[in-house]
Amino acid sequence: MPYEYEDRDAGRRALTGVLALLTDPAPWVREHGAAEVGGCFRRRAGDQDDTEAAVARLVTLMVAETDERVRSSALGACADAATAYRLPLALFEPLIPLLPNLSAELSEYVLLILGLVRDPAARPVITPYLDHPEASVRLEATDALARLTGQDEVSP
Repeated sequence: MPYEYEDRDAGRRALTGVLALLTDPAPWVREHGAAEVGGCFRRRAGDQDDTEAAVARLVTLMVAETDERVRSSALGACADAATAYRLPLALFEPLIPLLPNLSAELSEYVLLILGLVRDPAARPVITPYLDHPEASVRLEATDALARLTGQDEVSP
């Protein structure tokens, strides 16, 4: 897929600039930074290596972060990356132990990401959420499993 920046270096500079916001002491700046990283992914600001490194930073932020809005923004950016790029499940494995204690909204994001990765190894992680008390989480688990099998794709 083509880059939507002047050139690859311009996209990398944009991605690097917004990644710096993830370390700001103010939660609203980290939240904004994560959202901007997602925008960079949607505009294909970097190559595969750049994206994987940025996603690893977002996942690290998600694991350490206590602010729910920042966590949501970080997961949204991860979902943007998993939509725009083919990413390995291993990048997202640090999120799996967090799943049982996440809010419904954050659980939905993690399940979405696991489905977007399209790795059948995610099935045992997703399947228990088919029985989650929240209907929205059950629906996302169902959708994630469909993504794993390619059943979410429309045939021509």
